[in-house]
Amino acid sequence: MKPVVPRVGRIYLLLTVVGITGALALACRAGLGAAETGVTLLPTLAPLYLAWAAFRTGRSDAAAGPGLEEVADQLARTVRLQWESEARVRRLDDPYPLPVAWRAAPAELVDSWALIRAAGERTTPGQGPGAPTAGDRDPAGWATDPTALAGADDQIGELFLAKVPARRLLVLGAPGAGKTMVLIRLLLLLTDRRVPGADPVPVLFSLASWNPVTHDLLTWMAERLATDYRGLADPAPDPAGTARTATAPATTRARALLEEAFILPLLDGLDELPPTSRALALDTINRAFPPGQGFVLSSRVEEYKQAVTPASGVPVKAARAAGIELLPLTPAAAAAYLRQDAGGENTASAARWDPVTTQLTAVGVDNPVNQVLRSPLALFLARTIYNPRPGEHSAALPDPGELRDRRRLSTPASLEQHLFDAFVPAAYRNRPENPCRWSAQQAEHTLLWLARHLRDTQRGTRDLAWWQLHRAAPPRMYRTVLAAIASFAAVLGAGPAGAATGPGVTVGAGLAAGFLGWRTGTMPRRLPAADFRWSATGFAQGALGAAAFGLVLVLSARADPTLGLLTGLCLGPVVGHALGRGVLALAVRETRSPDLASAAAPATLLRRDRRIFRRLLAEFGFGYGLAVGIVLPALLGTAPTGPVAGPMDSLVVRLVPLVLLVPAFSVSGASAYAAWGHFTLTRHYLALRHGIPRDLMAFLDDAHTARGVLRRAGAVYQFRHADLQDRLAHRTPGRGGCQALRR
Repeated sequence: MKPVVPRVGRIYLLLTVVGITGALALACRAGLGAAETGVTLLPTLAPLYLAWAAFRTGRSDAAAGPGLEEVADQLARTVRLQWESEARVRRLDDPYPLPVAWRAAPAELVDSWALIRAAGERTTPGQGPGAPTAGDRDPAGWATDPTALAGADDQIGELFLAKVPARRLLVLGAPGAGKTMVLIRLLLLLTDRRVPGADPVPVLFSLASWNPVTHDLLTWMAERLATDYRGLADPAPDPAGTARTATAPATTRARALLEEAFILPLLDGLDELPPTSRALALDTINRAFPPGQGFVLSSRVEEYKQAVTPASGVPVKAARAAGIELLPLTPAAAAAYLRQDAGGENTASAARWDPVTTQLTAVGVDNPVNQVLRSPLALFLARTIYNPRPGEHSAALPDPGELRDRRRLSTPASLEQHLFDAFVPAAYRNRPENPCRWSAQQAEHTLLWLARHLRDTQRGTRDLAWWQLHRAAPPRMYRTVLAAIASFAAVLGAGPAGAATGPGVTVGAGLAAGFLGWRTGTMPRRLPAADFRWSATGFAQGALGAAAFGLVLVLSARADPTLGLLTGLCLGPVVGHALGRGVLALAVRETRSPDLASAAAPATLLRRDRRIFRRLLAEFGFGYGLAVGIVLPALLGTAPTGPVAGPMDSLVVRLVPLVLLVPAFSVSGASAYAAWGHFTLTRHYLALRHGIPRDLMAFLDDAHTARGVLRRAGAVYQFRHADLQDRLAHRTPGRGGCQALRR
């Protein structure tokens, strides 16, 4: 990279000198005034800025970047801060961590213990960051048989580090049993005990967005890392710690960390993949990680059992992974937790739970309360619905005794549905310390629509990404808006410019700009932008395309105004598309910043993408709009005569092509690299069409940080639990604010 960037800067500087020299020569020859000469020199500022940016980039890239060990250490600090914050938002330690226990997984779902021990014995100490150390390989510290894997609470760290020989762990559990909570605890414990520069960095990956049929696992994980953490999309350093040259393979830091085993993947939610792809996913996971590298995989028990023993095909298991199965909470632990969250023993709010806890802890009695309120998920829902928060009075809340209604809640399924249905209105109570901008009806309406959007438009994915929301709008909406902008510009240009050069030029240029917007308006960015740079090749192609486009229009107008109109109609799509392709050949990369100080939250990505969109909008319009609208007419001698012969009138008429070309051209060009344009138009459309809040990002952030309805998985939001999303997606909207949603 270092030898290339200064050369690009010199090319831009040469273009600046040539442009200034040519513009001054033509100004002197044509006898232009000072104002017109100044306008003619404006386009030379574009290559001058690009030259300065190229030299600045060259200086920053010339410094040797950090090695992979240092990058991993920075990432470890970021991951810990990220998940400590997420644990607080999810209230995992409020009022105290739930005492989740586990036992060994069923023998038919895991490899034999002899194979697991043999895999640990074959691992060479110090074989990469993911390998156990010599002390860890002491067989005396390993579990002697699967029954020794049983444990509870913070023993998950000791289990993984000391008792599991190959550091491969399978975490199974029933729906709502706390699998993700256990993985978060393990991640925090591992980052706390991590030896800098030696141990891998535990990173939690939600498998819900992975498609094992179309995406390689390492490629998908590298993409998620580059999106979630700033700096990991940068080129990776070579083994010596210096930056790679431009001719080296474009290996990102994220990919290098994975390939060198600096990442310990915690793969959450195998059960959230489609049933037909779970067996393939297991096989892909086994093949992606070499024998010396560990991983953690979580899944529901029944879904994993179906993946291990598919109806057709060869059975496949998580290779050499020890397995544990999470157990339901004990009735006494569940009852104590509900009372403590309500205010503690001997308080009036805790006494409201007495009828329920009596039924919960009844010995030998099988009832819906005893079966449902023993999972962490059910306890979270119940505490949100029935327990007061600071500033609330328990008398104003629903009575938890309604959970004992055997006529209305006669089965565990009906009780679970009741908790899910009552959760959203309870989460959006307008509490004194946390007022809500949206009513419970508005929030429920929006969440119902989002759940159905994920199910229908996003094919059942769990990831709610703002840059993919444009799929909820009509596919041609963006193209229509850009074409309307060009048409409006053509109407404006048919006035003063028509008196001088004929309406054919202005109308033809406006229609050609409309065609350009139509052709590029269906290219939304797949991922949000983080930064960009220009390339000499793309700049030259775009400049040549602009010159050809302007030349065709001007020459046709000088021959016949009607010919100008026909030329715009006929050649607009072809030349405009070629121009767009040339401009879109600009070299854009996700990020150039080495900063790993913070994980990329969805709102942070949106602000960064919006900043890039506005910068691209200005540079597209300035660099190419002025070149076509001012320089070419001046070079070809198309100064207006007749009724608009004054200097300022001449300037206005020469600016008309800028008005024609810039709106559609710059918006469509910027939208190919930044997703903010599509998202902005889509959220306004959804507000008008479906009643979704216009400030959608604020709503999603509030649903995550203040309401607990959503959780954050890197740069995307997800519903707090998959069952909550499924319940909302299949629920019939009620009255009083939850109008029927159009699918």
